[in-house]
Formats: sequence, structure tokens, C-alpha cells
Amino acid sequence: MHVPTVMILLDLVLIMAVAHLLGWLAGKLGQPPVIGEIAAGILAGPTVIGPHMSAMLFPRDARPALTLLADIGVAVFMFVAGLELDRGIFGGARRSIPAVSAAAYLVPFALGSGVAISVLARHQTGNRLHFALFVGCALAVTAFPVLARILHDRKLIRTEIGQLSLACAAVVDILAWAVLALVLALAHPGGTQWRLALLIPLVAMLWWILRPLLGQAARIGTQQTMIVLGVGGALTLAAITEWIGLHLIFGAFAFGVIFPRERRRTVESGARVLSAILLPGFFVVAGLAVDLGSLDATAITELVVIVAVAIAGKAGSVYLAGRLTGMPSRPAAAVAALLNTRGLTELVILNVGLTTGLIGPELYSLLVVMALVTTASTAPMLRLVGMAHGPDLPESTDTQPDPHNEGYPVVKAR
Repeated sequence: MHVPTVMILLDLVLIMAVAHLLGWLAGKLGQPPVIGEIAAGILAGPTVIGPHMSAMLFPRDARPALTLLADIGVAVFMFVAGLELDRGIFGGARRSIPAVSAAAYLVPFALGSGVAISVLARHQTGNRLHFALFVGCALAVTAFPVLARILHDRKLIRTEIGQLSLACAAVVDILAWAVLALVLALAHPGGTQWRLALLIPLVAMLWWILRPLLGQAARIGTQQTMIVLGVGGALTLAAITEWIGLHLIFGAFAFGVIFPRERRRTVESGARVLSAILLPGFFVVAGLAVDLGSLDATAITELVVIVAVAIAGKAGSVYLAGRLTGMPSRPAAAVAALLNTRGLTELVILNVGLTTGLIGPELYSLLVVMALVTTASTAPMLRLVGMAHGPDLPESTDTQPDPHNEGYPVVKAR
């Protein structure tokens, strides 16, 4: 057995243990576990333990294999994110959803693009337009899966606020992936640009052919069969979109969207186990590229501007849009705080930008810190507006179930 193989196995165990421990500690502090997991990745990098210790624990010849495992973990995670994208959440608050979603994406996107051209111009690595569009996309994203976890943990998932937040986050994420796909297509046309033309027939095939076939398989397939079909299909479609010239996240996410909802619980349980094993490796791979030790006064000023624009652009625009569509002040503020969550989805986008050369290592480090700060700010902001927790619901209730929320009643948060 070669030394890299030994190190890969030991590194995988170390990653899982540290990520789980710090995720548990984050939960004890009232934060989503992803905060601790992101911190575990930064801890593994040169910023905290130093470049020599980081290189000793995670040798360079072992990193390609860790990156491959991390990519599999991200693909499975995006498949689960697609599974969680339930069209039923669009059933309520129809007037608020378009306005709040548009504000939640377009305003921080425009502000981020402007900041990229002005404040962050020295970090430009290539085409000015591509750079600005990518930074705008990075500041506009909302982490739909992390948001769902926060809502569940805080008993807000069944509330009107929770449902509205999920619906808007779903729209924002769809916009984010669409814009990112466009930016990647513009930035890296290359000799395989013709492959992008395959996207239209691919989408048509997924919706009109594969989706009905999956529906038939869902009626006869066993639990194990559906898990293998779900994960295998997600990885296959991820490989196809990677070959086309986009990123593997698009294919995995799309397969989750078309997967039969009646078997979602069955497949999600198995996929989450695999994701829990491999996904922490993504945080370490992402963290190894974060180096805050060499930041100068200019970079620190840039970080302050990035965080301020990210929070003010997202939370401020969402609050204003909510108020203009008739939402009371506290619920509008709560939705604004929730949609400010970026978490893992942000890291996936930033990793795409780094690996494709749209941003450099220093700006990548600053944006990772922004993702950490904005996600960690969600809980304090909810406490500030008095909506840190939803009501405790009994197992049985006389409240009429909401047909778009898997039988759970939709209630108002305290």
C-alpha cells in the first residue's frame, strides 16, 4: 500500500472527526453545523496551523484524491439540494415571492458587480466583465439547503415566514446557478463551445423522457434500488454537465429536481449518509486554499467592504421588498435575516471560481470569510427581531394541514 493511499484514508477519518466535532460545537453555540465545518476547513489551511503543518497533514500528492472525493460529496449534496426544492413551497404568499426573490438576488448582484469593478479591481484575473459578474453572483447567492436546516432546527420550517423564505431561496438559487452557468460559458468558450448547444436537448430529455421513467421506477423500485438510482443518476448527470463545459454541480442538482418526490425520503436518507462522509472533505479542500496570514491593511479594508455590502445588499433589499408587498416589520426583518444565509452553497460557487481562474487565491480567501460571517450573523439577527424560534407544535393539531408542506400546518411564528 502506497503512502498516499494511507494518508488519504487517515486524512478522511481526520476530516470527518474534526468537522463533526466543530459542527457539534457550532450547534451548542446556536449556529448551524456548517459554520463549524467551514471553520474546520480554514483550520486545516495555512492560516491557523501554518503551511508546514498543513502540508504534513495533507500532502500534495494526496490532495488530488481528496479533491475527487470532495467533488463526489458536493455532487451528492447538490442532488439532495435538488430533492429539497419542492414546488409546493410556492403555494403561499404569491405576491411576496416574486418581489422578495428579485430583490434578494438582483440588488446584491448589482452591488457585488459594482464593488468588483471599483474596490476589488486589483484582484481581477482576466476579463473585467466576467470577473464582475462572478463576484456579483457570489454576493447574491442564498444557501437553500443550509437555510432549510436552520428553519428546521429553530422550528420555523412550518411557519409562514419559513415557507416564504424557502420559496424565495429556491428562486434565488435557480437564478444563481443560471447566471453562474452563463458566466462560465462566457469565460471559457474554448474549443468545446459547441457542447453548450447540447444543454437544450439535455434539459428536454430530462423533463420529458427521464422524469416519467423515474416516476415508473419509483412505483416498483426497492429502497436500495432507488438510492443507487438516485446517487448513480446524480453522478452520471454531473459527469455530463462537467463534460459539456459547465460544472458538475449543475447536473447533480438538476437530477435532484426531477427525481420523484414520493421517494424523496427514501433516497435522501441514503444520500445524506454518503454526503456526510465525503462532504467534509470539501471544506478541507476549500480551506487549504484560504490563507489570511498575508493580508495587508488594504485587504482588510476590502473584507470589511465585502461583508458590509453582502449583508446590507441582501438583508436591506429583502426587508424593503417585504414591506412594500405588505409584510409586517418583524416578519420582513426575519425573512431578510434568513435569506442572508450563504453557507455551503457559497463555498461551492467560490470553489468553482477559484478552480476556473475567475478569481485568485487572495480574493477567494476574503469571500470565504464573508460566507462565514454572513451565515453566522443569521442567528443573532433573528434574535434581534424576536424570532429566534417558532412555536412548539403538538404531534396532532386541529390546524388544517397545508397541502404544499407535506401535511404540516403552516402557522405564524411568535
